[in-house]
Amino acid sequence: MNAIDILYTPLDTPEVPNTNIEKLLDWVRTNSPVQEINNRRDASQNPNLENGYPWSIIYPRLDYKWQFDFNSEFPELAEFFYSAFGLKEEHINKIIMLPLKSEFTGLGFWHSDPDEHGIRMYIENQEPADFLMIKPTIEPYNKRPDFRLETNFKNAPLQDKMFSATLRSPTQAFYINNMRGVHAVNTSRPGIFRIAVIISIGDNAKLSMQPPAWNNGYSKALSDFVVRSAEKFPEHAIYWPKPDNN
Repeated sequence: MNAIDILYTPLDTPEVPNTNIEKLLDWVRTNSPVQEINNRRDASQNPNLENGYPWSIIYPRLDYKWQFDFNSEFPELAEFFYSAFGLKEEHINKIIMLPLKSEFTGLGFWHSDPDEHGIRMYIENQEPADFLMIKPTIEPYNKRPDFRLETNFKNAPLQDKMFSATLRSPTQAFYINNMRGVHAVNTSRPGIFRIAVIISIGDNAKLSMQPPAWNNGYSKALSDFVVRSAEKFPEHAIYWPKPDNN
């Protein structure tokens, strides 16, 4: 088994450092409006999202550089973003922070994220039930499919199955499969604190980002780490299922 066979699992990392959430959200509110992102691959400016973009997105790290003194303002958190996964600081290309907008409720848009390694964490999640919904692809892809966001996956080749991810802790690291699944954030009530983080590993970590994406160097180490974590947390792990007609 490899990480690509797993749709979701908590990761066996140290505990996420305690963080002053109000200070962190103040940092987001101050810097998000003035941050400029060239050639952005996120969907924050896509006008076709049926329920709007759920997050107040900001990049604490971009192009291998910390932004707006994040590493000085939140040093323990900045270190955790790489050390918890056995990586070095110079391996991390981007850190994308996604505080859920306070007014957002319902199911967000279906998507897969641009990074294939799928390393994530929650700094805070006050709604642990049905917080993240996952649909598996029909085909056992070994690289991220070129699904177009504009279709909102209505015509995408997905299985007629939906899984609900579960948390072992409201602050935890986890893995999400962006090659064999799509996912959508979900919330039933406004005004909750939920802050997700994407850790994007750059090419200078000598990773093979094309198929097979989990084949050598750190990529094999990360794949083994994901598999060990899924085996340690079997009550939470979700695996890619073969389609029912196979």
